[in-house]
Amino acid sequence: MEKKNADKLGLPASFTIFSEISEATTSMIDPRVTQVINKYEECIDYIHFSDQYSGLKPQEGETQTRLPESANVLVFGFNIPGKMGASERHIEQIKPLLSMVFYCLDKVRRYRLSREGKAKADKNRQSAQEAFLKTTHLQRQEAAQARREEKTRERKQRLMEEEDPDRQRRLE
Repeated sequence: MEKKNADKLGLPASFTIFSEISEATTSMIDPRVTQVINKYEECIDYIHFSDQYSGLKPQEGETQTRLPESANVLVFGFNIPGKMGASERHIEQIKPLLSMVFYCLDKVRRYRLSREGKAKADKNRQSAQEAFLKTTHLQRQEAAQARREEKTRERKQRLMEEEDPDRQRRLE
């Protein structure tokens, strides 16, 4: 995942771009999208395009035993101006944002990565999967070690609780 400066694509400085494949970023953030983003900067919290969205990042201490299911998503987070009651004026203000959503949906549906971009994405995802498998393997090893230590502690505890010295010697 690369962190890019948004001003290279003509976006406001308040935006940050995280991209796996820069080819996809430059294709999705075209002049039409850039124009809407620049005009309605204060109304946009985030835009997230992904073909491998697997949900929120696990919290610290949370462990996953298998790779999460992934999905194709386009997520737009907007700050709608005005109070809860949507007046006609407010709806007219957000109409270009909604048009951008449908434009992006259509654009993503038709978009295909180049052969090089696809190879790079596959390589990145393979290495991420291997890292995940290494992590889960390490977690399983740690859990097995903890179980072994617990059994040893229990056996020692039984030995200490045994009152008969002959039987204690035999158990040892």
